[in-house]
Amino acid sequence: SLASLNVRYCENLTDDSIKAVAAGCPSLASLDVGYSGNLTDESIKAVAAGCPSLTSLNVWNCRNLTDESIKAVAAGCPSLASLDV
Repeated sequence: SLASLNVRYCENLTDDSIKAVAAGCPSLASLDVGYSGNLTDESIKAVAAGCPSLTSLNVWNCRNLTDESIKAVAAGCPSLASLDV
């Protein structure tokens, strides 16, 4: 199954895409969605709920995210070792 996904600079990426990844890739360990300006808390909350094995997350310059995303990741991803905001 998918362990790492880098979609940095995919400016047209939507919450629906990331929610589908979160639902279908429970073993995902690394996700880079940096500079994906359309993403909201909805997608990152889905990642936090669906990818408990996540160890690395890059949400750099995702301007629509709030503290709610970070709280969800902190609660749902106990193995997280790297968070780039």
